[in-house]
Amino acid sequence: MDLRQLEMFLAVVEQKGFNKAAAKLYVSQSAISRKVGLLEAELGQKLLTRVGNRTVVTPAGRALEHQAHLIFRQIHIARMEVSAKSGEQRGEVVIGAGMSESVYLLPPIVKRFHRAFPKVELKVLFPRFDDVIPLLRDGRLDLGIMTLPAGAENLEVTKLCAEELVIVVSPTHPWRKLKEIRADQLRDQPMILLTTDTNTRRQLDAVFRQLGLIPNIAAELPNFAAIKPLVEMNLGISILSRPSIISELRERRLHPVRLKEMRLQRDIGLVHLASRHLPHAVTRLIQIFHEQHRRQENA
Repeated sequence: MDLRQLEMFLAVVEQKGFNKAAAKLYVSQSAISRKVGLLEAELGQKLLTRVGNRTVVTPAGRALEHQAHLIFRQIHIARMEVSAKSGEQRGEVVIGAGMSESVYLLPPIVKRFHRAFPKVELKVLFPRFDDVIPLLRDGRLDLGIMTLPAGAENLEVTKLCAEELVIVVSPTHPWRKLKEIRADQLRDQPMILLTTDTNTRRQLDAVFRQLGLIPNIAAELPNFAAIKPLVEMNLGISILSRPSIISELRERRLHPVRLKEMRLQRDIGLVHLASRHLPHAVTRLIQIFHEQHRRQENA
């Protein structure tokens, strides 16, 4: 077994076929088929199989996929740590974040990180909430930014901040001059909410059940940035985090309203694999997140 075999195997898994994997790696399909065949012969297990026109990963293949990602992660860490000994760290740090959090949290973080590590590429991916932890465990992410809770084995979770969630309406909505409303006033309002595969939406659904409400959902969208313009056009109301609407509040394009019955909030946290040793760039990135949050709190 060698790294090239593992690289080709992972390419087939990720591209869901030999042809696309060959195109990605700039090699022939026959070369990939030969390498994967040798790997299967060495392991004595079928790793990939054909079902119709699809390439399907077998249970043995899934086990190898997980371990292969961890192997490449360790190589990645080793390269970063060796480069750090020269006084200028190189490599790549990969963040997995929700689009809603990224729009307002990441810009100052990215700026400070690049100033500290000009030779390290900071890559941001936007996986589904349920995919962040598997990607962390596979070594394809170095750090996740998530709406908590996100507890799981072999992960270290630190709370970054608590964000107030507020009902937001357009400047022409009848509630535009109100500061609070009762929960039962939400019943007939068309609501534009996050999709159900987000943790924030799941927490809001729990609040609706607690209040005995069935929301009148007009639309479901994947992030706050997509929701805000629809609320501005008075196509519905929403529940968004206050930090995500700072500019809209300042420019009076949205109006915040609280619930009388309870205060809504969500916790944002940083998640990474529990490890005795993280690459210095990742450790520093975590510190930058917390420093930036303290700056914003004190501003």
